[in-house]
Amino acid sequence: MQSLININEVLEAISKLSLDDQQMISEIIHKRVIEEKRKALAASIKESKKEYYSGKTGRGTTEDFLKDMEDE
Repeated sequence: MQSLININEVLEAISKLSLDDQQMISEIIHKRVIEEKRKALAASIKESKKEYYSGKTGRGTTEDFLKDMEDE
């Protein structure tokens, strides 16, 4: 089993690096987070389209949505 490194250990190790290296790590992590958010959004859109085309969801206005919520 792979050992887990706790966040404090990672931060401590990073703090020992040069400022340039710390900046590079920050940028890499930021880009990875953005990419993961894009993947999650793409998956959500794909699932939404699948539900829409299968008839599980419909179209409507905000007012339609609020009325449906009141009816439940």
